[in-house]
Amino acid sequence: MRRWIIMLLLLLPTAIAAQVDDALEEWMQEEVGEEQAAAVVDEMMQLAAEPVNINDTAAVRQLPLMTAFRYRALCNYILLYGQLLSVKELLLVPGFDSVTVGFLTPMVKVEPYVETGRMRWWQGHHTVITGIGGTVEQAEGYRDGRYDGDNLHALFSYNYKYREHISLRFTADKDPAEAWGKHNFYGYHLMLSDMGRLEKLIVGRYGLQFGQGLTVWSGFKPFNVTGATPERYGAGVRPAGAFYEESYQEGVAATVRLWREVHLSAFASRAKGETLGGGRVEWRRGTIVAGVTAAYTLLDDTLGTRDYVYNQTRFRGRRLFNAGVDATWQWQRLTLYGEAALDGCVHPAAIAGATFTPSSANRFGVSWRYYHPEYHNLHAQGYGVGNTQGEQGVSIDACMQLPLGFTMQTSFDLHRFSSLRYGSYRPSTGAWLRMVVGRRVWRNVDVAVRYYDRLKERNIPNIDSTLYLGEETVRRQVQGEVKATFGRWCLVSRAMYAHFAGESTSIQSGWLVAQTVRYAHGGLQLTMGAAWFDVNGYYARFYLSESNLQYAWNMPMLYGRGGRVHVVLRYNISDRLMLAGKYAVTYYTDRESIGSGAALTEGPARQTWLVQLRLKL
Repeated sequence: MRRWIIMLLLLLPTAIAAQVDDALEEWMQEEVGEEQAAAVVDEMMQLAAEPVNINDTAAVRQLPLMTAFRYRALCNYILLYGQLLSVKELLLVPGFDSVTVGFLTPMVKVEPYVETGRMRWWQGHHTVITGIGGTVEQAEGYRDGRYDGDNLHALFSYNYKYREHISLRFTADKDPAEAWGKHNFYGYHLMLSDMGRLEKLIVGRYGLQFGQGLTVWSGFKPFNVTGATPERYGAGVRPAGAFYEESYQEGVAATVRLWREVHLSAFASRAKGETLGGGRVEWRRGTIVAGVTAAYTLLDDTLGTRDYVYNQTRFRGRRLFNAGVDATWQWQRLTLYGEAALDGCVHPAAIAGATFTPSSANRFGVSWRYYHPEYHNLHAQGYGVGNTQGEQGVSIDACMQLPLGFTMQTSFDLHRFSSLRYGSYRPSTGAWLRMVVGRRVWRNVDVAVRYYDRLKERNIPNIDSTLYLGEETVRRQVQGEVKATFGRWCLVSRAMYAHFAGESTSIQSGWLVAQTVRYAHGGLQLTMGAAWFDVNGYYARFYLSESNLQYAWNMPMLYGRGGRVHVVLRYNISDRLMLAGKYAVTYYTDRESIGSGAALTEGPARQTWLVQLRLKL
């Protein structure tokens, strides 16, 4: 019977695609730092380059969205029914809905797995990635000496990995404008995992992800896929991103199993002018996971910020103590989760939510959050529109199977900022709505329509600097997409329209159409894309996701009038050696120069290039 069910799953399309590119575009519209977005993409690209065998229950812990409950449900499913035969079989595992399966599909594979009893570390594999790239046009800062270095971007990464047990990595990165060997980024870690009671030990640079992110969360801040619950999926102690220059710890961190159900994590870090230490005790039993986390931060110097109107509640000082308790409980098709935290001055932060999953194609969730205006934590990244301070909100999400084969995913968030913030010098409110409706119209053709609505209050620009007046703004974006796959070819067509208006700001609007063609045959992968846009203002801008190379992600921001073309070529010279390259050009028809200040380049076009080599041993 199980095989017949799996065959039916293979014949049916997954209810929702991952929509990761579109989610990232929405995320960037919220003015999230590109460093954060790059960390997310690098994480996914690294897993896509070396997919995790879903039947290896030790290795799957590193996957995003792999909660403690989902991990236990997957282990129990394999124990009862045997190893999985298809990725879509995850839809039969409790806790894995269509959104989660669609998100994980590019990062997992299904192969028979046999546990080898004896470790043979010399049988691990080595991966070396090196690349160099830059811009063709020279910016003003390179010509007049305002930049220390040249316009080249160079990177190097060496990684040794023995299954899930050992990982050793060294990285080096030179950004444009940096001089060679000066202010460049270097990263490293040594990680031991799943060795008896030792679950994980990391020496070097690492990240900490516990609970819902209110007490300790470093590394990339997860984005919210439309229709997915805002529940965080804390991976605990984990290596820092290969080239992530923000929000990491450097020192020692470990997780050990004290008893069958009790796990202890401890960490000590000395990096970027601060000392961080703390720990976590976690209890796992059946469908319940609960933990208590505490951290102490000591800065080398007193943190003092310049006094502006919007930052009166910012942290000032040298010492911070934070503690929190979190829990997740699954009862049949209902999941409850939450975390409550306090700082040293007993200012609270809390988040709680519930998700009901009546079937793999239908899910409904709601969450509530309250962050005190003076809750101070330098290592918190709780779910929200701003940082984990001075925000209250309610979020509702749903994923539904509609009649006639349509699917719909929607997320709604209503929030209030009780204190002043950058760009809004008064308490303010806001809301956003995201919706995706899609359908497979033919065997290999999928269509989808996305709608995005963002309501936000801000200061009225260009007024007297001593008089702060506010206005309510709204940004709406509609996007249609058609994806067709025919053998070795894949064609993706997209059209977008954006509209921005404020009570005291003139209307800005624009459109963008894009076409991407992908071809894969043997060891050759070729991607070509072109986009045309006409946007009459910055607030109606578009972020365009496109094919990239590993550790070299970028999402161009487009406004004005013009077009963009990019070509990405990957060729597997052998099973061990891959050569890849990318060329892109953005050209404008409404200007004769691009950028300003030191970044100014003459001419209406800007060209970028990148060459990358990957060697596996």
